[in-house]
Amino acid sequence: MLKEIFKMFITPFCEATPACLLVMVQGNIWLATMGHLQKAVETGFITGVGVLILSLFTHRWFSNKYVVAGITGGMCFIADLLIHPTHFGSYTTEAIVTGGFVAFISLAANFLGKKIFIHGRARLSKGQ
Repeated sequence: MLKEIFKMFITPFCEATPACLLVMVQGNIWLATMGHLQKAVETGFITGVGVLILSLFTHRWFSNKYVVAGITGGMCFIADLLIHPTHFGSYTTEAIVTGGFVAFISLAANFLGKKIFIHGRARLSKGQ
């Protein structure tokens, strides 16, 4: 039980933190400072906590990878709006871009994770 709760927090945290950092510095990682990293970690933390709280009430929704990506992206959008003002565009532009990027990362991680797991299981069964 505790393992699932930890996973439900750490996965969106690890997806949102680097995405927020990259969008905040507009892809130029050389411009990142400790202040940027702190804001990105705060955004990731709020995203992880938000997804965790939602998963406690709507656990059946989390069986669909598209819904998971939407929830994670939406929570990151909210967290980004709460943590810092935009660095480009209008008031919500950066938050929208960050949320979309996190949703894309969530979907990509889901697809790649399953492919790697299936490939690894096939190689493991051949070796025995």
